[in-house]
This record gives sequence, C-alpha cells and structure tokens, in this order.
Amino acid sequence: MSYILEETSKLVNAESRGQLTQELLQYHNKSGPFECEHLWSDEAVGDPNIWWAVLRTERPVIGAIASKLMSIPASSAAAERNWSHFGFIHNLKRNRLTNELHQQDTQNEIDEEDFIMISSDEEDEIDDDE
Repeated sequence: MSYILEETSKLVNAESRGQLTQELLQYHNKSGPFECEHLWSDEAVGDPNIWWAVLRTERPVIGAIASKLMSIPASSAAAERNWSHFGFIHNLKRNRLTNELHQQDTQNEIDEEDFIMISSDEEDEIDDDE
C-alpha cells in the first residue's frame, strides 16, 4: 500500500495529497462510498471506466487517477516502460559516446560487414586476378 501511496502522490498537487491518502485507504478498506456490496459485484464492475466515473463524483482525486490509468491501452504500458528504461540508459549524463568514437565504431562495423559479404566465388576471382 505504501508503494501505491508513494507513486500516486506524484500525480496530484500538494493540497490534494491528504485527500488522496484518505480516498485510497477507503478504497483499500472498502469503507465510505466503497463499502456498498453492490459496487463490488460482477455486474457493477463490468466496465471499470463507468464504475470510476460514477464514484468520481464522491471521490474526485482517486477517481481522476483511476480514469487516467484506465485510459492507457494495455499494449502501450510495456512500451512506456521500455522507453523509460531507454531514457535512463541513454541520456546526456550517462552516454559518453563522442562523435569520433561513434564514427570509429561505425567504420569498424562496415569493414567487418564488407569482409563477411565477400563470398567464396569472389575470393576465387580475387585470387585469379593476383
């Protein structure tokens, strides 16, 4: 629960953090507006977007965060995570690859590719020419 509080508190301003904590605890404990048994039935939770839209009138902070989370397509979450990791690895502070080093590496790759691309027939032609 502390991880959820920590991460969601980044999404709201300082004035709303207390209200967010209260709403998250009510949600977690199924108290306040979340204590109604009908809210947790399969029929009521059929569409999470509608469920949170209804509850957003009573609990605006957690409802807004839940609506944002529900709007993320499932396929894009993994991509966002990968981009986040990529951004951490490839940033100006960590990436010390200069243009000269990059050009040297690129030239080495080209030389290796040229060497590999020569087929045995071409090698025979080269040997015959000598």
